[in-house]
Amino acid sequence: MPARLAKREDSVGQEEDSRFDEHIHEADRQHLRAFPRKRKATLMERIRAREPDKSEQLEGSAHLEKMLLRLRRDGYALIDLQLHDTAFSSVWYRKSGGVLDWRRTEVSLVIWELQEHGSTTTAQTWLL
Repeated sequence: MPARLAKREDSVGQEEDSRFDEHIHEADRQHLRAFPRKRKATLMERIRAREPDKSEQLEGSAHLEKMLLRLRRDGYALIDLQLHDTAFSSVWYRKSGGVLDWRRTEVSLVIWELQEHGSTTTAQTWLL
């Protein structure tokens, strides 16, 4: 059976997990705290209302770190982090260049799950 993950609360009352300190950097946490709640709520409603444009599921322990590095490299910033007993989810946001000065919003949901025989990282992306 998977081990439970230890949780703690940070100064703004959000649960954090010391096990993920190496994956979620301080710059990520600062953007998470600074991102407007109303904008986050709007984005979350929009992604819940439709299927993702892209989805991938990877098994193995190295995929989470690779996924987060790729998101940061591509200009995404953390806007939501949820911790669970044997999993965590994070939502990443960016504005990307579009056609004829139309900027596109992209949102990626990354879910990491600890399972009996390893871990799974799932990434879903919406083009809004």
